Amino acid sequence: MSTFSDLAHAHDLADHTEVLTHFLKPATGFHTVPVARGVELPLGASRLGGGPDVTAGFDWPANAGRPLDFLLQVDLAEVAAMDPFSQLPQTGLLSFFYDVEEQPWGYDPREQDGFRVYLFPADAALTRHPAPNDETALPQHRLEFWAALTLPVIGSLAYEVLEAAVAESGLPWTDDETDIYFELADAVFTSGSPRPGAVGHRLGGHALNIQGDMQLEAQLVTNGIDAGGPDGFGDPRVAALEIASDEWTLLLQLESDGEHFEWGDTGSLYFWIRHDDLAASDFSRSWQALQCY
Repeated sequence: MSTFSDLAHAHDLADHTEVLTHFLKPATGFHTVPVARGVELPLGASRLGGGPDVTAGFDWPANAGRPLDFLLQVDLAEVAAMDPFSQLPQTGLLSFFYDVEEQPWGYDPREQDGFRVYLFPADAALTRHPAPNDETALPQHRLEFWAALTLPVIGSLAYEVLEAAVAESGLPWTDDETDIYFELADAVFTSGSPRPGAVGHRLGGHALNIQGDMQLEAQLVTNGIDAGGPDGFGDPRVAALEIASDEWTLLLQLESDGEHFEWGDTGSLYFWIRHDDLAASDFSRSWQALQCY
């Protein structure tokens, strides 16, 4: 795998290496690999789709009476072995649920029942629960992980800080450098991938924004402000809440794959969590967003 310095040099941004290095953020990239029909993966294995592995008496989450769909589950011990920089708990099964039918965007505080994140302890007795919605159940995939690095992209708070840092350094940042930078960001993320054609699926790291900053949106929505229009951003509480936007960190990014699952119009699903909640392994206050082209 090429070093970041090698990649920056190859993309004609060698002079920017020192500044950009400060914005590198580790992530765990992953591929989704379809599983043949009839094949069942072991209990507690990392996978997408099918029915989740849950504890006895699990209270299945619902949105307006409709059971949520199972997205994926992650064996955190597998991630820890692959990515020593991961901020996730070292053990346990981390599971994500979402209303695949309604596909809430995440900007409306009234839509917070449209997703759930659970952490099952490593010593929990698990049982496989069938998917409750056959028509929207995702087909089963294995997950293959790799240790990755990420750089921020346009639309994120971190990218605004990066632009300011480059300007302060006196280095050029024309449209040409900007275009090359995004090629570099893609190369940095995919350089450790064990397979060609890596997409942006990741745990942690910088989000691959499609639209605006999600950290501020998370802060507003979880404090009861509708971030779906200008009225919400005009709320007098916004200025005070914005100060703490960087408390939010990316938990999961799951892109559309064009065949088995689609979010909006070729979009991505994002799950976010506050740093303190992540450190406490409390996933009950996570937040979800959907962005698309």
